[in-house]
Amino acid sequence: MEKVYAEVIDRAVSSGKDEKELVEGLVAHLTREGRMRLLPGILRELKMRLARSEKRAAVLEVASADEKASATVEAKAAGIEAKQVQVNPSLISGWRARSAGRLLDHSGKSALIEIYRNIVTK
Repeated sequence: MEKVYAEVIDRAVSSGKDEKELVEGLVAHLTREGRMRLLPGILRELKMRLARSEKRAAVLEVASADEKASATVEAKAAGIEAKQVQVNPSLISGWRARSAGRLLDHSGKSALIEIYRNIVTK
């Protein structure tokens, strides 16, 4: 039952409903129906949904802060529009973007690994 309430709340928030009104309405409804015991479970389900959506969100990693603008444009052209841009010092140069299980790696580190693989396999 908590999942159903959480899904309805999630959809309402996504459609632009006022969160304060939603919470007040939910509490009033649960009180009226004698289901206030469901409230912690609904909150837990909403937190899990938020964590899942953040995990699936597009992330763009760049080697340095100087590359943020160009990497954002290139990733968007490749079909990944990231809201988060993080500096990853383990990248030598370039960028790496992840979205919905898809990885685009245009980093210097990736290029060096590919060169190494080509040398070793030949």
